[in-house]
Amino acid sequence: MIKFGIKSAVLGSAVYYTVDKGVWKDSETTRELYEELEKGMSPYVGEFKKQIPFELPPLPSNDRVSYLFKYYWNCGVKSTFQFLINLPTHTTNAITLAYDKISSATSNEPASSQEGTK
Repeated sequence: MIKFGIKSAVLGSAVYYTVDKGVWKDSETTRELYEELEKGMSPYVGEFKKQIPFELPPLPSNDRVSYLFKYYWNCGVKSTFQFLINLPTHTTNAITLAYDKISSATSNEPASSQEGTK
């Protein structure tokens, strides 16, 4: 309960601070706040970048991102329809397996318990 209270207080403080600074106002106010933040943070970020031993790779170009999106979208669509095509077969196999398991479990009951119920 204390953990939830702390998390709620941090979240509430963050929301209050962003509303107070004008993050959720018009885009001009948000842009000015971003520029102010960038100006204040740039000396620290420069020092931090010097300490990092590697550089981030460049972002992929728009046509590459577009190609990858289309490729993975098509893979998802193909997999979905392949699943739907095989669904009757998998359902039949599952029902048959369940029926066989249930029938073998009920047919292996001891004979004495079956005779006592008659």
